[in-house]
Formats: sequence, structure tokens, C-alpha cells
Amino acid sequence: MIPATVTGALLLVACGAEPALDPLAPWPDDPEGLLAACDQQAFPELTTTCRVQAAARLAQTGDATRADAVCALIEPGTWRDECHFRVGEELGRAGETLPALTHCRQAGWFARNCLTHAGWRLPPDPTLTAAEPPERIAAAGAELASGLDVVLAGAPDGLEGEGRDIVMARFGYNAYVGTGAAHPDPARLPDPLGVVLRTGLGIEAARLLPEPDLATLEAVFTGERPAPIGTPLPVPQRMGRYTPPVPSPHEDGAPRVPLYGGGMRLVGETPAEDAAVAALEGLYWLPQTPAEVFLPHVDDPRARVRWTAVKLLRTSEPRTLDMEETLTALAAEHPDENVRWHAAEGLSSRSWERRQPPRPPAHNKPGRPR
Repeated sequence: MIPATVTGALLLVACGAEPALDPLAPWPDDPEGLLAACDQQAFPELTTTCRVQAAARLAQTGDATRADAVCALIEPGTWRDECHFRVGEELGRAGETLPALTHCRQAGWFARNCLTHAGWRLPPDPTLTAAEPPERIAAAGAELASGLDVVLAGAPDGLEGEGRDIVMARFGYNAYVGTGAAHPDPARLPDPLGVVLRTGLGIEAARLLPEPDLATLEAVFTGERPAPIGTPLPVPQRMGRYTPPVPSPHEDGAPRVPLYGGGMRLVGETPAEDAAVAALEGLYWLPQTPAEVFLPHVDDPRARVRWTAVKLLRTSEPRTLDMEETLTALAAEHPDENVRWHAAEGLSSRSWERRQPPRPPAHNKPGRPR
């Protein structure tokens, strides 16, 4: 039996109506051609998916207004939500921050993922790096924060605060990471902008220094050591490690800010303590940093520094350290209950790893050290 939708399309052709496009024909790449093709699809389902694609293509060019008009052609429900989701993602990638979040707010069930994707895909602005005067960075950050307050006001399900936090975290990340300059002055700006800028400083200073450690990175922040300068990274290579945001019951109420990729870091009680926390996270960002780097700071007198150190220790691989013995001792003997909790969590995860079957030996590729 021929489906009713197909029968209807054949009747239209027989009566002299404009024939529909071949359902299997490839869609045009350019937005204008794609929009024209959407109206000629044989089936309503194809028209809908075509319009979602067309709206996304318009958003890639930064045309938020026309993308919004295309989404409005789709019946309210999952597919319209999907359209706003795709548009929000692509506008974020195009650097259209506030229009992107406007669409994310309309993405229904997809809104949270849309905010995350759009926020972390915002491209760096080469005129807003840490090499610029701090006053200019402060003005741009204040303007962005004010715009976010308007666009996200009243967003449901905690999206107002979460969206603001992600976009501002990306602002601090873009100002430093991969730029080739770790000037500390912007990271000394008042909070809350200073917090996200210190995240970026911690990562970029760790990347640029030949042998980074916590003391050296703290000295960069205070100005006791010259700001490291080096080679910028292409944007696709500005990636690193982060820990999953596993909450500790002993850190309840301690403020946090997002890290690129989905992690979270604690905020220090003072700018200097916060710079130390950000520096430890910056060291962890480098995948080659071993567990041994974090162990001495598990006894730091500053609570949030030692909590960060033990969190990063337990998720790092050692070079010479007996990790099980170290975590066992910390879990049993450390005076800080939160350090003990993190150590016990590390033991639990490594116990799971020990139960896995052994992996086959990796083959060394030519030119790589054995």
C-alpha cells in the first residue's frame, strides 16, 4: 500500500501543481537555496528538518533575526525547541553572545545544553586579551555582564545564574588561554570578574613557563616574577584537562566557577588564595603534570588550596609515587575531614580500576620515546 503522504504528493503532480523535490536529493549548502528547497519538500517532516538546518546555516553567518523567523515557521514543540538549540549553538560559535542566549532560553528541554554549548564555543576576541589595559578588560566584562542580566532575566530552572557563570568564565578563559601572554594585571581586577580572569591566568602561565609550580605561578600573579610570554596556540588546540564536578559534602556553600569542558573550581577567600587555587587548576590543565606536583599542597594552611590540591592529586597519575599508599594515609590520618573525604574517593575509584582486565600493551610509534 502506498502511504497517504506519498499519494497526496502524486495527486499534486497529476493536477498540475509545482512538483515536490526528490526526497533523496541533497539539500543546498547556502542558506538561501536551502530555504527555497524547504518549501518544496515532499513530506512535512522533511520540511521541518530542512528548516531547522536552514536556521542553523543562517546562524552560522550571524543572522540571528532571519534564523529566528525560520524557527517561528515550525510548529511549537520538540522540533521548534531543536531549532532554537541549533541556532543558539551556531550563534555562539559565531560570537553573537546575547542573540545566542536569547535562542537558548527558547530551547525548552534543550536549553541547558544550549547554554553550555553556546557559552563555551564563544570565540576569542583578539582585541580583548590580557595584553590590553585592565581598564579596557573591565569595561568589556561589565558590558557583557549587564547584557547577560537582561537576556537571562527570569530564565527558569536555574539557567539565569548558570548561563551567566558559563559566559563570564569563557570571557576570562578567552582573555588568556592560548594568547601567548600571561600579564597578571587584568587578573587583579575586583571580583567577580577577577575570579574568571585568574582562571585564565593560571592556565596560560602554567602553559608558558618551562617548569611551572605553584610558587612560581603565585609569583607571576603578585608581580614578583615577570609575566611569561610565548607562542600563541591556534584556537582548536586550546584544550586541556579538567576534573568532573563531583561535589564534596564538606564543601557545601563554598563558591565555585565553571572550568572549560564541564569542570568546576573553588573560589579562594582572598584574591591571593584564589590565584593559588587557579594556579593548581592551571597545572592540572597540562596533561603531563603528575600527581607528585600536587602532594605538597595537601597540607597548605589555606583550606581551599589544600582541597583543590587533594582533588587534583587523586585524579592524576603518579610517576614514582605509590598512589594507593599515599591516599590510604591521607584518608586515615589527615586532620582535615575534607582531605580525608577526597582521598577516600580516590581510593574508591582506583579500586574500581584495579578490578578491570589488564589493557594490552601500547605499541610505541616511530619517533616517540619508549
